[in-house]
Parts: sequence; C-alpha cells; structure tokens
Amino acid sequence: MNNYDSAEEMQAAATKIAPINNFHGNINNFNEENATIITDLFDFETLDYYARKNCELPISQEEKLKYETEYRGGLQGDYSSEMGLSKRAVIMMNNSWWKHQDTDEAKCCRELHFYLTEDEESKKLLLNCTGIFRAQAVDIMPKNFYFVYKITELIQKKLNNMNSVKCEIGSYSHFVTILVPTRND
Repeated sequence: MNNYDSAEEMQAAATKIAPINNFHGNINNFNEENATIITDLFDFETLDYYARKNCELPISQEEKLKYETEYRGGLQGDYSSEMGLSKRAVIMMNNSWWKHQDTDEAKCCRELHFYLTEDEESKKLLLNCTGIFRAQAVDIMPKNFYFVYKITELIQKKLNNMNSVKCEIGSYSHFVTILVPTRND
C-alpha cells in the first residue's frame, strides 16, 4: 500500500493512474488540514455541507439548494440514511442498497471500519479508519476524504466523552475497487 502525506497527494497519484482497479493508499497522520482538498467543484463550504449531511448532522433547506448537485454525488454520494455504527466499529452505508434497482441507489462508500491502536513512541491511543469504496471518481475524492475525516472526528469526540482514556485521530486507509477519473467515466 502506498503511503501519502495528505489526501491531496493521494488524489494526485490517483489522477495519474485512473482508470484502474484496486486502488489503495494510506495517510498515517489523518487530520483536518491534510484531509481537506479545495477544488473548483468543492470549496470548503461545500465540503463542510456534505460532511455534515453525511454525518447526519443538521442542514438547512437553503444549504441543500445552494450546495447539492447531481454531479457532486447525487443519491450515490448520500450516505446520510440508514447509517449506524455496529458493535464491531463498522459503519455500513445505506443497507437498502443491497437490493437496489437503480445505479443511483448503489452507494460508492460501502463501509468505514474503525479500530484503536497505540502509537509506539508516544503510547497515545489512536483512532484509525479504513474506507472501502466500490467505485470512486477522482474528482469526487475531496468530498469523501473530508467526510471520512469528519465522521472519524465525531467518533473520536464521543469516545473521549465516554472514556477516561483519551484517543487521537490516527491513520486513514482508502480502498477502491474501481477508480475512474470523473463521474462520467
């Protein structure tokens, strides 16, 4: 697996090789700064909107009208329903897609797996995430990286509020079965 310093670096590598099957990469120290990619399609406000929506946080109708477009994800990129964390620390996106009749119902992000490790040097507890995607358009990657960061951050805060042992955000590993340059490919 290739290691990258940021989501932007991983996206640049993906741009060079797409289309390809079985793309994977890892960001060892995942944080908001290196999870954020600003593009013409995704300014920061749009990234924030989609992250809040997909984390099932409140959004307004005005925001929905301003930020949502079919190209930015449409129904395929809407992970905000039927999402729940299992007892095995796995979030499965929209379980109804198992029986989908329409491609729009087939979510690209299938599962997010969370696990704790201990940093060897600092002995800090780290919350890590692995994202498994059935398909990924390189130009939509900014939205997914930022969403994964935000949901990891929410889980980290919940863990820290529940436990006397505190954790920090660790690594993110990204697996994609089919990587394509754009949603139109």
